[in-house]
Amino acid sequence: MKRPHYLFSSGRLRRQHNTLCLERTTGERLPDDDPDDQGLPSAEADGARTPFPVEAVDSLYLFGEIDINSKLVTFLGQQGIPTFFYDYYGNYTATLFPREGQLSGRLRVDQARHYLSAKRRLVLARAFVEAALFNIERVIKYYQPRLAGQEQTAVQDTLLELKKDREALPMAIDIPTLMAVEGRIRDRYYRLWPHFLGPEVAIRFPFNKRERRPPSNELNALISFGNSLCYSTVLRQIYRTALDPTIAYLHEPGDRRFSLALDLAEVFKPLLVDRMIFRLLKTGELNPRHFEKYLGGCYLTEAGRKIVVGNWDERLSQTVQHRTMNKKVSYERLIRHECYKLVRHLCDPVGDPYQGFHMWW
Repeated sequence: MKRPHYLFSSGRLRRQHNTLCLERTTGERLPDDDPDDQGLPSAEADGARTPFPVEAVDSLYLFGEIDINSKLVTFLGQQGIPTFFYDYYGNYTATLFPREGQLSGRLRVDQARHYLSAKRRLVLARAFVEAALFNIERVIKYYQPRLAGQEQTAVQDTLLELKKDREALPMAIDIPTLMAVEGRIRDRYYRLWPHFLGPEVAIRFPFNKRERRPPSNELNALISFGNSLCYSTVLRQIYRTALDPTIAYLHEPGDRRFSLALDLAEVFKPLLVDRMIFRLLKTGELNPRHFEKYLGGCYLTEAGRKIVVGNWDERLSQTVQHRTMNKKVSYERLIRHECYKLVRHLCDPVGDPYQGFHMWW
């Protein structure tokens, strides 16, 4: 069975006969933004060689400093293996996609038509925000019974505010207004996080507001890294369909980013990223020593990233009972199913309208 492979070691990844081999380096990796960097490998690939069968690789996530050449790129393209690159700090930086295997000119025209129509675009953008709000509310209600006193009051007040935000969604007349509502929803949600984490964890990991570039503290760093994993996972599933990942509806299409992955990731971040973060911190699997400060920002160490990636991979393989398909489906398959739902909407918005995934426990 094919599955994602996450490479944290540095070295040279190459084709060996008709499979893959990682030749590891024995030296220490240097930061990518080191002022003395000459674009050369931090160390020679003179360590152990680790072959792994290409038949078992669905995609590659490169967290180490990896050298590749055109022969490897050609081989990965022939095998249909997308490759995702992360920098020294764990930030997602680039994707190497094979030549498109799923092509549909009609679907691409439909995607563009829905983007160019303000009314059609707003329908889809609102559906993404509504599904994200529903799943945020489910996460809140999951943790609500564990709280008491002022914390319980804060949750109840937030749920009332979110109800007002839900009522405001149909009133949003354009994308900026809808994005403003979505921003308020996130802010209200993030204010509850210290309550969900508990007093002991909240003291070790203080969290006042969401800060991204760079992440200001450990929890912001964890959110950023988790969101990047969700983004690249959604992008991998989009690649398996004929959707164009650059044409989006909630997020504005732009240069050098796959905006559609950002749209679909909004639906799944509360369920996959946020709940994973709560579990890792509450169980103590992650602690302050798994983070480091650098150039005014806070980032996960390599050991911390390995823990998060291991839990992320485990989370994607977990199954839930799907209410409409009436069978158990993995979270990873749910993301693919979400892409297909969007395809059906684009082809027939009246007969098969899109509704984002709603989690029921």
